[in-house]
Amino acid sequence: MKKLNKSSLIIFITLIAIFIISQFVYTRIDMTKDKRFTLTSTTEKLVENVKQPLKIEVLLGGDLTGDYRILKNEIQFLLDELREKNNNISYSFVDPVDLGQAELQENKLAPVPIKTDKGVLNVYPYAKITYGGKSTFMEVLVNDPSISFDELAIASTEKLEYLFAEKIQKATNFNRKRIGFIVHHDELPEANIQGLGRALSEKYDVEIYLNPIANKSFTLQPSDLDSLKRFDALIDAKPTLPFTDMDKLVLDQYVMNGGKLMMALETVDADMDSIFRSGKIVAFPRDLKVNDFLFNYGVRIHPAVIKDLNGAQIVLADGETAGNTSYNYYTWPYFELGVKGEENPITSSIDPVLFQFANPIELLKNPNVKQTVLLSTSPQTTLKPALNFIELNEVDINDTEEYKMGKIPMAVLLEGNFNSAYSMRYERKEFPNFKAKTTDGKMIVISDGDVLKNSLWRGIPMQLGENKFSVRPDNPDGKPKTYANQTFAMNAMDYLLGDADFLALRNRKLEIPLLSETVVLQEKSTWQMINILVPSAIIILLGVFGFWLRKKNYNKK
Repeated sequence: MKKLNKSSLIIFITLIAIFIISQFVYTRIDMTKDKRFTLTSTTEKLVENVKQPLKIEVLLGGDLTGDYRILKNEIQFLLDELREKNNNISYSFVDPVDLGQAELQENKLAPVPIKTDKGVLNVYPYAKITYGGKSTFMEVLVNDPSISFDELAIASTEKLEYLFAEKIQKATNFNRKRIGFIVHHDELPEANIQGLGRALSEKYDVEIYLNPIANKSFTLQPSDLDSLKRFDALIDAKPTLPFTDMDKLVLDQYVMNGGKLMMALETVDADMDSIFRSGKIVAFPRDLKVNDFLFNYGVRIHPAVIKDLNGAQIVLADGETAGNTSYNYYTWPYFELGVKGEENPITSSIDPVLFQFANPIELLKNPNVKQTVLLSTSPQTTLKPALNFIELNEVDINDTEEYKMGKIPMAVLLEGNFNSAYSMRYERKEFPNFKAKTTDGKMIVISDGDVLKNSLWRGIPMQLGENKFSVRPDNPDGKPKTYANQTFAMNAMDYLLGDADFLALRNRKLEIPLLSETVVLQEKSTWQMINILVPSAIIILLGVFGFWLRKKNYNKK
């Protein structure tokens, strides 16, 4: 009896000790294959900097469909982790009805209508973040036009850490980086750059640089350099007028002073609308007088148009049936689909990007510049030189043997220690503080301006990446085929501006376990019996063992 009391006392003291230690020492073990419950170091650093109460209200309360219940659970798992890392973070799930229709309308929170057996269910995939007395709303669905509506909820579960981390960064950091658009070379008009502008303005301050137009010089001047330095990056989207020598010199000094540059250029003038009007056009060369500038960084864009046997599809009329025009899809070799070239965070998990009449980029040897092909064609390609006809009937590809040029680069990342092309030239005297080199320079060159262009449909800007030529005229309200142009542009800008860590978050892949409805129906009865019999058997065995142990102890006494 004394031994029993002594053993009981030891066990009791041990349990008390474990309880006390557990109040001060806490750990969690993530045993999932993809470490879905483990925050990345980027997010952990971000969360540590939350110094004031940050409240997150997720509008996914109430009735939800299966996909959105999975999304809600994944959000809860993530926010639990954020709360564990910082006590300043709190969250709750709110029914949109409780929020009030006035606030929903004021913040333009449109519901997502989902068809169910009981009718249409309106889901509000948003979250309200309050920090420092200011509130802002975010979508908990990824803004990726290349993902179909039915797959959006499940696809968003992979991007939740990125979505919340990016929004928390915006809410807690008021020093947003600046991006400027160069427009004095007759670049893309405002209506065709809205898609990119809206996407960028979610994260960056975006501004159009109008000085050369305002002062009617229509070229950059040495005095513009100080104004340009306020931008962390510049974008030149589809210029159609030549660059002056001073344009190139100012841009050279902008890069030498640490500025980042993205240029989407075309060396051949070809337009799809013109082809539809006349059936064929002449592909005239477009000399932007910029090749000497690009040569310094190890690239050259040739005046030819790429034809890709695996291009995007367009809709064309192919006859009449009972007096009605019939339409069909055809592969258009001049709508090249850019796929991942060399390994880089910008394109590590990207879907095809739509190009239109892209030109080939040649990589030149430059020991100081690292050249990374971001996007290239398929291996089945050929070239059409400038001053040749481009005809609509080329959708009928009869000879596939000519498409043997292999993969052709269409978007290239240039980075390294750049040397100025003007360091040994007289023009450098235009700048009192001329810089001959820079470290950690970054530039992206794209051989097609339409990559950054959103089309117009009935005068209304479409999303960046939507192919308006894939819409059937007999179904004008149908959804166009969408490509990953917006994702590519955002990834590229994030990389140029030093947000590579957030790119890793955006590219993160999770394995969401989904039940197979077929397997569930086939094995339903089996698992029901297992769930009934196994727990019952365990309870009976424990009871028998307890009875035997009790009988054994009393028999000894």
